[in-house]
Amino acid sequence: MDKGMVTLVIAVIIALAVGVAVGWFAKPTPAPAAKGIPPGKFATPPKPGEEVVIIHGFDAAYPPFTEVTPEGKAVGFDVDVVDWIAKKYGWKVIHKPWDWSTIVTALEKGDIDIIASGMTINPERASRKIWFTIPYYYYIHEVIVRADEKRSLEEILNSGEYIACQLGATSEKWADKLLAKGYKFKKLALDSYPLALKAVLDGRAVACITDSAFYDPYIKKHPEIAAKFKVLSTLGGMEAYGIATRPGDFWLREKINEALEELMSSPLWNELLKKWNLG
Repeated sequence: MDKGMVTLVIAVIIALAVGVAVGWFAKPTPAPAAKGIPPGKFATPPKPGEEVVIIHGFDAAYPPFTEVTPEGKAVGFDVDVVDWIAKKYGWKVIHKPWDWSTIVTALEKGDIDIIASGMTINPERASRKIWFTIPYYYYIHEVIVRADEKRSLEEILNSGEYIACQLGATSEKWADKLLAKGYKFKKLALDSYPLALKAVLDGRAVACITDSAFYDPYIKKHPEIAAKFKVLSTLGGMEAYGIATRPGDFWLREKINEALEELMSSPLWNELLKKWNLG
């Protein structure tokens, strides 16, 4: 078996393992009484004729999943998905950009009703604070450096220099985890992945921790900078995105899951992936 085939087999095994784990965290919602979760705003179906208004919270600078154009319009893969779901059910959607570091709190407090913005399903988030839908996209974390960088990952992590990441994102969690293991670098947490990449180009950081869900489409969209970067290493295994909801919003989560299953099994899903350079 050649090296490429071995890599493919390993990737498939990892993806299956992640799918099982994610399936546990994104398992179907139990009855409210069984878990002691109080009913939320969208715990039950609306009354006949009642308008359903969903406030969609998202990161304004996470292309290609969510971003805001100079004209102030929300665009991206997740925006298209949410709009499709809303159209299917006749819901009204309000797209509301939010600071990523406080977006979970906004969901808890009711300032927004869902988070659809490339949010990773993990044990910390999939707790009693927020519950996720089924997973809809898989990716892996990466360490990105300048193309002319000659040092190894171990040398970069012990360089004493800054490594950039996105504030409040899983990339920052990775930076914290590596620092906790004793590696010698300084963390530079910025407001977005594009800013983290820019810090590497500007020489303010020796590397940045990002993810393939952002980096691969971003490089395709910006070929003028593709040759300036390279992936030095990956971190951990494959992870998955889900749409975050409040635990007690049982009906809303069920309807979103039904819609996601329908959309992901349709030809439109691949069209959307291709449209946003994710396929």
